[in-house]
Amino acid sequence: MPAAPDSANGDHSRGPDDEDLDEFVRGQQARQRVHPVRVVLAVASLLAAAFVLVPTVDELAYHFSSQGSAVDVGDGRPAVLAAVKDGTWVRANVILGNKAADIPAWRKGSLRFGPITIREVVGAPLVVEFDPAAHQGLLPFADVTVEGRLVSFSPTSGELQDVAMWFERQLGLKLSPASRAIVVDEKPGQLSTYLWVWIGALTLVVLSFGSIVRRLRPR
Repeated sequence: MPAAPDSANGDHSRGPDDEDLDEFVRGQQARQRVHPVRVVLAVASLLAAAFVLVPTVDELAYHFSSQGSAVDVGDGRPAVLAAVKDGTWVRANVILGNKAADIPAWRKGSLRFGPITIREVVGAPLVVEFDPAAHQGLLPFADVTVEGRLVSFSPTSGELQDVAMWFERQLGLKLSPASRAIVVDEKPGQLSTYLWVWIGALTLVVLSFGSIVRRLRPR
């Protein structure tokens, strides 16, 4: 009489389901644990990149502008400025006023670092932002021609909203919602610093999260 299978000795036939289970278990064992610190650092890199990059989208777009020459806005009369959109390379011939404020360190919303001077223009809703070391001739009541990027300088909206609010507090002025600023020396194709910072920050974020994804993949 044939002997019955000895179940106590584990003499069982294995089916497809058992093999699938073994493969799943091996896959789970092959995955490496992701240390919480690695996750925290990846999230921190994402937040830091967003803090730096989001406010500088306009500068990056301006760097790639196809504008071939500056738009002449004359002495900055309101009607002329109103016809020119933000992010345009402009040229202005203006008389500078005697009211100015200095930013000693980083100018919020940009990759510009101080000292930076912001000086009013006489008879126009306009200010000029410049490096005082590079432009020592931009003095009170000087008749000058400046070129740069035209941006909003309203305390209620725009790229330089926080700077405009600070400017008002520093000098006790009331800016018009239509006020504009010329960021002197910013020209299309010459803001490569922004491009490289964008590339570096995005690369850091991709590498940080990529390392986490690689560890979660079965080997």
